[in-house]
Amino acid sequence: MSSESSARRRKARFTTEALETRQLMTALPAGGFRHSEVQSLRSATIEARSASDLARHPGRPAYDVAIRFSYVGAPGNASIGVNGFVPPTRATVPAQSTNGPGGAYQEIGGVSYDYAIGQTEVTAGQYVTFLNKVDPTGSDPVQPVTGVQLWTSAFSPVTNPFSGQINLVQNAAPGTHYQLAAPYWASKPLVNGNMLDFAYFDNSLYNGETVAIDNSPGKSPLGYRVHQQTRYVNLSTTISTGMYNLQDSSYSNFDRQGTSGYVIPSENEWVKAAYYSPRPAGNGTHYYYYPTVANKPPTALTTEGPKPTVNRLGDVIQSNLKPGVAYSNFSKSVSWQPPYDPLPASNGANVVSVGEDHTPSPWLTYDQGGNVVEYTDTTAAPPPGTANPRDLPVYVKVHGGIANAATYQLWLTATGTSSPYGQNLGQTDTQGGARFGYLPNARADRHIGTSRGVSSSAIAKPRSSQGVVYRLDSLNTLSTLYTTNLTQAIVLANDPTAYVFLGASFQQSAQTGSTPVYGFLNTATGTEFYTMDPHAAAAAAANPQYTNQGVVFRALPPGVGSTNFREFFNSQTGAYAYSAADVDVQFFTSRGYTLEGAAWSVD
Repeated sequence: MSSESSARRRKARFTTEALETRQLMTALPAGGFRHSEVQSLRSATIEARSASDLARHPGRPAYDVAIRFSYVGAPGNASIGVNGFVPPTRATVPAQSTNGPGGAYQEIGGVSYDYAIGQTEVTAGQYVTFLNKVDPTGSDPVQPVTGVQLWTSAFSPVTNPFSGQINLVQNAAPGTHYQLAAPYWASKPLVNGNMLDFAYFDNSLYNGETVAIDNSPGKSPLGYRVHQQTRYVNLSTTISTGMYNLQDSSYSNFDRQGTSGYVIPSENEWVKAAYYSPRPAGNGTHYYYYPTVANKPPTALTTEGPKPTVNRLGDVIQSNLKPGVAYSNFSKSVSWQPPYDPLPASNGANVVSVGEDHTPSPWLTYDQGGNVVEYTDTTAAPPPGTANPRDLPVYVKVHGGIANAATYQLWLTATGTSSPYGQNLGQTDTQGGARFGYLPNARADRHIGTSRGVSSSAIAKPRSSQGVVYRLDSLNTLSTLYTTNLTQAIVLANDPTAYVFLGASFQQSAQTGSTPVYGFLNTATGTEFYTMDPHAAAAAAANPQYTNQGVVFRALPPGVGSTNFREFFNSQTGAYAYSAADVDVQFFTSRGYTLEGAAWSVD
């Protein structure tokens, strides 16, 4: 790495002409950052071709994720002394005292080598691909030693309707159990992850195979060249070891196990990419106060006003961005709610699609201010006086602030810490994010071709949950209710006296041979009756005791799909129940129900 760094050092030439304030605050890099490039970032940095490419070209190597990086040069730059969360001014940065007011002294930002850092945060779409790769059966096991599950109820749009981005569908084909709650979540940063989730993901990258590399030139807002690179990776299912050793009791140290490969950026790597300039920053240092090539706060993106800059699905309205203005998602100015969420709006994760604010750092990274607070792999002692229920020896440094952050969380001096299991302060327990980095290995990369010879895998573009059927069980009647209406599922699941949510059950079938399943509510018993039989449906519709709910979903006839849903009937109450779970056979039969056979099936 040292020889490569020295070679790049000899080649780097940075101009020294003074730039006007408008240029320093520009929303577009000098020389023009193509709109198409920004749009590619919007798709979760996954530049995935159609999954059908793999079927058309079976001999091609396949990739699961494609991540766009910027290379950060000027190795050997000096660190900057700061006192944590002290307002950055000429009087406070660089910090003059190790006991400055308001925070501990720290030197940050110095990096002695060239490295790459993700241009955007890890997205929900990328995380779904990772989940389907490492857990194709959807079993969601508890990881040894760390005790985490890679998917938790915080990801569910039913139990967490405001910011739940990912469904775990119980009965699904291998590699499709994890699905986006809605298409617009694909390009949003993952908001409910913790440091361990990202470390497992990073190990999957590190142990995987980089099957293609595309290089492209970029230009910093400051005018110098930035090497951009998209790396196409076939993920590995080995996740406990790799760049991070997560299989013994020292996992919380997050010591890097390799000198090259995929990483979660260190605090110094993260800070340098966000704030450092090879030329003077106009404040007496080489570090800007904000990660937007500026010493003044950026303009907050907003969903309000006559010309909002963010729409009601969390996408930036490009035509409403003002040229020459730096933007960031912070200060509670973005307020949108998933259309399916019927609950009152909360002060939650109002994130926007990654890379859409058109405001890069000096090294062409995006969203390093606001959106989600980002983990680094730099460890620190747990903050004195804070709760530490797991008795962890170390926490990790975090940077960048969240969508609801005040301006101070975007400062160069904002150096926070977090439990790797998720920060417990404010909203950050549900707004932990990260981006990946890459430590170059020139010898290995030399033998990797471009993306012209590769195809996307079947899981590269995650599917969305349109047509997913949710199951809720009545606490009063034991009736099983199935619905494709996510709003209805949320309403019922949030009434703890009436229903219990049993999960996203299956994807309704759209294939040839699928059949409508008709639903009826027995108003006398308050229970549900489902049938594929049009004659039984006609009889129920003619019975004044039933309310006709029409076609509730589509499924395959019994025995056609890989999973049968059993029908149970209680002759004493007239109630029906339906389930594919083996444990429910004993549950219902022990409560007076008779197994009637299969009602429908799913793939």
